[in-house]
Amino acid sequence: MNLPLLDRLPRARHELDLAGAVVGVLAIIVALTPSLLPRPNWAQGFVCGLAFAVGYGAGVGLWRLAVTVSRGRLRRSADAPWWLVALVALAAVMALMPLAVGWQNSVREAVGEAPTSGFDWLVGALFYAVGATLAFSIGRGVARGWRALHRLALRWIPGDRSRRRVRVLDGAATFVAMLVVASAALSMLSLLLTAVSVQSNRAYDPEYPQPSSPLKSGGEDSLIAWDQVGQAGAKIVGGGPSAAQITAVTGVEAVDPIRVYVGIDVPGSFEERAQLAVAELERTGAAERSVLMIAGTTGSGWLDPAAIDGFEYLHAGDTAIVAQQYGATGSPVSALLTPDLSQDGTTALVEAVTQWWNELPATDRPQLIVYGLSLGSFGIQSAYEDGSDLMASTEGAVLAGTPSFTPVWSAFEDARDPGSPYSLPVLDDGQHVRWAAQQGELAALGGEWDDTKIAFLQHGTDPIVWIGPSVVWSEPEWMKEGERSPEISEDMVWIPVVTAFQGVIDLILSTAVPEDAGHKYGNLAVDALHEVSGDAGLDEDALERVRTLIETYDTYVVE
Repeated sequence: MNLPLLDRLPRARHELDLAGAVVGVLAIIVALTPSLLPRPNWAQGFVCGLAFAVGYGAGVGLWRLAVTVSRGRLRRSADAPWWLVALVALAAVMALMPLAVGWQNSVREAVGEAPTSGFDWLVGALFYAVGATLAFSIGRGVARGWRALHRLALRWIPGDRSRRRVRVLDGAATFVAMLVVASAALSMLSLLLTAVSVQSNRAYDPEYPQPSSPLKSGGEDSLIAWDQVGQAGAKIVGGGPSAAQITAVTGVEAVDPIRVYVGIDVPGSFEERAQLAVAELERTGAAERSVLMIAGTTGSGWLDPAAIDGFEYLHAGDTAIVAQQYGATGSPVSALLTPDLSQDGTTALVEAVTQWWNELPATDRPQLIVYGLSLGSFGIQSAYEDGSDLMASTEGAVLAGTPSFTPVWSAFEDARDPGSPYSLPVLDDGQHVRWAAQQGELAALGGEWDDTKIAFLQHGTDPIVWIGPSVVWSEPEWMKEGERSPEISEDMVWIPVVTAFQGVIDLILSTAVPEDAGHKYGNLAVDALHEVSGDAGLDEDALERVRTLIETYDTYVVE
């Protein structure tokens, strides 16, 4: 049995295939190029490790293919000592280090971080080993499966000619087996993470006590028990400004805001919980407020406190916010393993609250707006058939850091006016839908912004918005000339596969940046909420005090 490509995968030996090593070293070099966000030492090492392993496999495969096509005119690639490959790679990296540091500093400047003078080689080398080992381990696992299938097939298929076809069947069978194993592993992982997250969801942070106000879920006379709001919900209903705090900041007489939150520990289906949320809105007198916000939560049920607190300050507390938790796992896990939950849970809430709102007197009901960040934005948009339905069913929307796989957002992007860039489009001269990456850009567009205002917030450096599977094999629209954001480093270029690896690290680091960059929208969301929903008659000094206060909020992590 001879499987030359698989036999060339590195094992416990001291030599590497020369063709694979050359391509692997080249992959390390291109992995030093910049991406959307600054990479710390561990991240740079990890990306380089992955890049070498994948480059090595590609080099071996391409050379083997060339040998086969040449019909013997080319010979099998020679071996090289691993230490020689390591020295060559180290020399190449050191030679490029001044350029690599410059690349990273161009990204740091774009997001407002201080420049760096170099990398921590020890940390980088450690995580390089982790990345390379991980990638090679996956490759060896696939190789073992292929060999096992090959041996099994040879026992049952006689004849040399038929046996030559076995390799094709092996490849197809191995691919199917990989999908089955991956699916089973993801299912088991989903169950495990869900179980762990549900238990964590019941561990409340003591900094957020049970509310005493009857205007908050979990508080006095609430239809939702305190032990049913969950950890994320406790931070929402147990936090937020009081009427006195709002008055102190704005100088306007305020009332205590309403916050309704239904956790996953409330018995029943999503639809039944949504009806409970409506009953809670009725109990708290939400129909009498000036503005009603349906908020889409992230994977764990979290809402950005900067956005919802800022919203309440803007309207002097004359607000009602309603949200429903659909899961307890973080957004990355939820988006990967249980993507339907965000759609089903948020859709149930939107439909129930919107129906209740439509039954109120049209001349005497709150302004209805929707808000969502990250997976919350995806969930909110999933509740509507299309963009027209979103505009017809609401009186405004603020949607921040929308994931790249969101259909409504994608349709709006594709319908942009000719000549406007993909990274920050203009649609119908901003009549209904506007985009912003920084404060002031929504209003700066000028012209008429009709009653139903839809605001998309998206930083040019936010990987949640821009990184998708297609980045692996094709140059994304947002990186093309005339389409890319000025926030992106001019040195960033698309490189097949490598840009995807870099993008994965960017996704992990999406909030590890200063405000107004990456996946952080607290300050910008307040600006957008003001443009979309107005305010309680605040003067410019009061608005500035609100903005200043929100800027003091601690850096958050999207959960």
